Amino acid sequence: MLRDYDLNLLTVFDSVMKLGSVSKAADKLGMTSAAVSQNLSRLREQVGDPLFIRQGRGLQPTQYALNMHKHVAEGLSAIRFGLETDAGFDPATSKREFIIGGQGYFDLVVLPPLLQKISDIAPHITVNLKSYEDDHFTPSQVLSEREADLFLAALPISHPSIVTTQVAEEALVVVYAKNHPRLGSTLSFEQFFAEKHTALTSRRFGNYLFSSLVDQVLPARRVHYQSESMLNLMATASVTDLLCFTPKRLADMWAEKLGLQIQPLPFEIRSVPTFMCWHKAKQQDKGLIWLREQIEAILCANPQSI
Repeated sequence: MLRDYDLNLLTVFDSVMKLGSVSKAADKLGMTSAAVSQNLSRLREQVGDPLFIRQGRGLQPTQYALNMHKHVAEGLSAIRFGLETDAGFDPATSKREFIIGGQGYFDLVVLPPLLQKISDIAPHITVNLKSYEDDHFTPSQVLSEREADLFLAALPISHPSIVTTQVAEEALVVVYAKNHPRLGSTLSFEQFFAEKHTALTSRRFGNYLFSSLVDQVLPARRVHYQSESMLNLMATASVTDLLCFTPKRLADMWAEKLGLQIQPLPFEIRSVPTFMCWHKAKQQDKGLIWLREQIEAILCANPQSI
């Protein structure tokens, strides 16, 4: 019967399933590895299945565990959503922690102004941004399983349980060192492709974001440095002769500090949209509605144009 199961055992099982490691699950749950192992042993006895088989340094779930986790994850998410209704949310007194999923770019352009904006009106609220680039979960899973309250993305999330709305659009520019040995205050098409470049890599966008935003056939760029961090690309461009293309909002924030000059791209390229995504179960979450309003105000401020 359901009353025979300890909910704590299921939360431990859920964490081990997601992380594939007893020690990682222990760190996440604030428990010792021994306590996690003991909880798994109790659950094994209750369900009559080993649940996990050790494979190398990790754990391989049994077929029973895989089938069981589908239902456990859904049930735990429903419980969490039910406990987070925030019917009386007041930003001035709330001590809520919000977790935003998204790439590091949003950590640079959203978090600093957001924290500054809410420091006086919501002094006890904490906001953290987590990149899920290295995780095996899709953004829809991250939201459905309550790993994040909100997701910011350059691509919409197509899932029946996820609400997705476009809140902004970013123009792209090229930046390079002010003391570049060959380039001055203008940049031609020929000069752009004659120079060496940096490139943004992303598991969510494939190899290059650049190639996904242009419709015309362009000469191949000579890419000499790649990174998943846009700020790393800009910092590298500032001390080399490499070119870096970046959203104008980020260029405006960092170009002067890094000694970079900003130029329009010498060809047509689409702007990058920003989508805000959340689970339908949190549609009436007053705390999340408040957070969305704060972020949208930041992203819609100072339209990006050259």
